[in-house]
Amino acid sequence: MENNHNFYLPRTNLIGVGSIKDLPNELLPMKLSKALIVTDKNIISLGYAEQVEKILDNLFIAHDIFDGIVHPNPTVSFVEDGLTYCDQGLLDFTIDYSMIISIGGGSNHDCAKAIAAVATNGGSIIDYEGWNKVAKPIIPLICVNTTAGSGAELTMTAIITDNTRKVKMTVASPLMTPWISVNDPLFMGSMPREVTASSGIDVACHAIEAFFSTESSPITDALCLGALEIVFEYLPRAYENGYDLEAREKMMYANFMAASAFNSAGLGYVHALAHQLGGHYNTAHGSNNTVLMPHVLEYNAPAIPEPRLIKICEPLGKSVRSRTEALAALIDSFKELSSSVGLPESLVEMGARYEDIETMAQNALKDIVSLNNPRKGTLEDVIGIYEQAM
Repeated sequence: MENNHNFYLPRTNLIGVGSIKDLPNELLPMKLSKALIVTDKNIISLGYAEQVEKILDNLFIAHDIFDGIVHPNPTVSFVEDGLTYCDQGLLDFTIDYSMIISIGGGSNHDCAKAIAAVATNGGSIIDYEGWNKVAKPIIPLICVNTTAGSGAELTMTAIITDNTRKVKMTVASPLMTPWISVNDPLFMGSMPREVTASSGIDVACHAIEAFFSTESSPITDALCLGALEIVFEYLPRAYENGYDLEAREKMMYANFMAASAFNSAGLGYVHALAHQLGGHYNTAHGSNNTVLMPHVLEYNAPAIPEPRLIKICEPLGKSVRSRTEALAALIDSFKELSSSVGLPESLVEMGARYEDIETMAQNALKDIVSLNNPRKGTLEDVIGIYEQAM
């Protein structure tokens, strides 16, 4: 019986305090002469874009900035604006000598991936919704990360909102994997507390879903368990003091580990349902995940082998002996962590409406991240999960 597991990661990953200093050594052999920086105005105001510009100037790489990502949850229009900006600017996106550098969190990286994919493949990003529809290599992409996090700086997935359908599309292809990722905690100290909380809990959700995914493997299991141990210890510290460099660095590693795991193992219903909330209400992705996680765990539990439920409690410091004890310990621990960093407890308080549930449930079942959920549900099942989370 075949049981294959494929792993895709950037060819180079610069990790640790001060790692941005190594970026010039990685760019030099690439012999690229033009760059588009994809970012937002806040990142520019913090001076992070300027640091990257200095690197490009020292390498005599011409560059321009697209700062049209005006809010989280990037949209199709952001991607189109970026492509139009390129047409009007110094880049013609000949893949032989141009590159894109995204600076920021998941929204900026995902938008940059989408721009890079459409630039070489043509059409609209909507054409590539789903799995492996990107046929040509994207523009070389370097992701300088400022959150911990979505993991978008290293994954082959872009999440783009189509406002006409109120759907968060999942676009995934190995060809969308960035070339280089940079995770330097010195770029993360000024992250607002609410972003620290939302992005940090997303790391825990990535680890939990990838661990229970039908495509998990011993490699992804180890990464998930290691990431969870770090998140539960260091997220509250990073939340309380954004300039706690040790906590920031630990969360950065947890982010990298969990993203490496789900990039191979996939995710599940937490993310499939969360994407639709973001598409409808433009709510923070991590907050969506936080509210949904306990209810999806309750739903999935009958399909999860008891030893796996018991195993995932180990990095949480919980000693359990049965399925019932393990499920309760996991849910209680998750709720305690999310509460400690000020995250919401219900979808209603985030603005969700009952009249939207059926549409969101239909779209969630079409999202490719739902495919590896351990328990296959019906439309009524997914509606029920949303209703319980309200």
